[in-house]
Amino acid sequence: MPTVMEYLSAFGLAGGAGAKAIVPVLVLGLLHHTRYFELSPQFQWMASIPVLVVLAVLLLAEIWLDSHPDLGRFHDVLAYLPKFVAGCLAFAAATGTLDESLGRLAASGLLGGTTAAGVHWLGNRVRRPVRELSDGVHSGIGKAFSWGEVGLSAGVSLLAVLVPLLAVGLLLAGIGVAFTAAHWWSARRKPCVHCGQPIRPGATVCPHCRKELGESVNG
Repeated sequence: MPTVMEYLSAFGLAGGAGAKAIVPVLVLGLLHHTRYFELSPQFQWMASIPVLVVLAVLLLAEIWLDSHPDLGRFHDVLAYLPKFVAGCLAFAAATGTLDESLGRLAASGLLGGTTAAGVHWLGNRVRRPVRELSDGVHSGIGKAFSWGEVGLSAGVSLLAVLVPLLAVGLLLAGIGVAFTAAHWWSARRKPCVHCGQPIRPGATVCPHCRKELGESVNG
């Protein structure tokens, strides 16, 4: 039966999967090669060199997609599935319940997948206005934000293994900051005069309908 600390570790890893799906699985695989953590036998495939290389390539691909506004908007929706799966996998790896009863496996998978999907949903609320800003001001903003998500996911995942309680605290703090930022940004946006979608103040082109706004959005 998993302990409280193992569950805290599992929630931290699942939350990290919600930020970047590949990172927690990659972190677990890399940590297996250190003296601080050892994967249970049914999960040791995650630590093999070919799997680690594939995970690294997939992470770079995710960052590339996420940092391009047009592709990233599709990625926001499509990423729910891989992040749900990664959350399930990370949660099960932390609690070691893959060989338990089907009911326990389903419960741990649901907890991990739901946590990852919830973090991703909240991340989307912040990511969309960041993409609007990146699209209208500077493309480097989107890339910086995506790498910031990698750093948060890696930090939470690493702490989830080494200091689970601190990892959960960092995850909750990140969620709080993201929710506050999303609420603040939503309150500032104004509807586009052409399509009615919310856009940032001062925008000259609507990122949704691509029509020029001139001075009307500021009025």
